[in-house]
Amino acid sequence: MESLKENIELKGSVHVKLIGPDGVVKQEHTDHNLVVTVGKTYLATWLAAASQAGKFMSYVALGTDQTGPASGDSSLGAESVVGGYSRSLGVLTSLSNVWSNTATFAPGNGTDAIKEAGLFDVSSGGNMFARQTFAVYNKQAGDTMVILWSVTLS
Repeated sequence: MESLKENIELKGSVHVKLIGPDGVVKQEHTDHNLVVTVGKTYLATWLAAASQAGKFMSYVALGTDQTGPASGDSSLGAESVVGGYSRSLGVLTSLSNVWSNTATFAPGNGTDAIKEAGLFDVSSGGNMFARQTFAVYNKQAGDTMVILWSVTLS
């Protein structure tokens, strides 16, 4: 008799785009992220809850630390609060087996030398699901930063 084996894998990717006040893209990249241990535990708990009253990982946070992500991370290395706030409530969507959060940091907010981003369940503190570091994005007061976080379940 052949044994059945079913595996579910989580693969995350982050697309970061910095747009100047004139609407021209100043910098952009896409890369994979690390789904951290705390994030996997949070997902299992969220799925097992009697009701999912809150949305799953609604916030994207920005930070200034470039230390590479590790599975034991539970927060950003140095969450940035320059320019008003460091987290943005994203727009959540899903298509087939891909869940996405698109967060926009408007002019005047999240202004800093941004080197990391994280996916969180609440606007402050809370649980981090995933983290990514990247080359510096110098977000000026007039710039807009858009981060598209996608998680594929395969």
